[in-house]
Amino acid sequence: MRRQGFTLIEVMVALGVMTVSAMALMSMQGQAARANSHARDMTTAAQIAQTVLERLKLDGLAWNSIVSGAPTDVPNTVWLNAVDTAALGNFFTLTPQPFTRLGNTVQYSNAFNQFGEDVVTSGASADVLASVKFCASIRLGWIYDTRRVLRADVRVWWTKEVPTRSILSDFAGCADDNTQLLPGGGQFDNYHTVYLSTVIRPHPT
Repeated sequence: MRRQGFTLIEVMVALGVMTVSAMALMSMQGQAARANSHARDMTTAAQIAQTVLERLKLDGLAWNSIVSGAPTDVPNTVWLNAVDTAALGNFFTLTPQPFTRLGNTVQYSNAFNQFGEDVVTSGASADVLASVKFCASIRLGWIYDTRRVLRADVRVWWTKEVPTRSILSDFAGCADDNTQLLPGGGQFDNYHTVYLSTVIRPHPT
């Protein structure tokens, strides 16, 4: 008749099964945490891109007239005026600007923290610079030869999960040279990117 209790082998097998199960659960938990973090960053980046697009649309309110198919007051805008000077088809740095409309001035930046808030990097302290997690750049171009419809694209990028990488070290002032983040570019494998586009038309007064 067998005595009650467990043999040493049974205990060791049970501990082994529990250890393997616990390791699998911890691995799944780590993966879930990383997935949640990435989803949060994707959402924030998309919100930043949408915010920049809305600012470009707001900038377009100063584009009020077209004469003989050519815009006459795009030079009065803050960012859209670069449509005729920037390299065609290239992303370029979204220049930080104090933006004034209807007597209200707000400092808009091309750098953002983890909450999607503007970070003014010029003259900022090391702690403020360390808070920068996202950068944004834009691409502008005419859709038709009539120059009555302008396309605006926004690119937002942030580092992949590498704690030692600093976005401002790789992109000083969040400057975008159009090549580093493209396939085959030096930083293509090191950064996540989000793209959004919109169409901007003149607002006749």
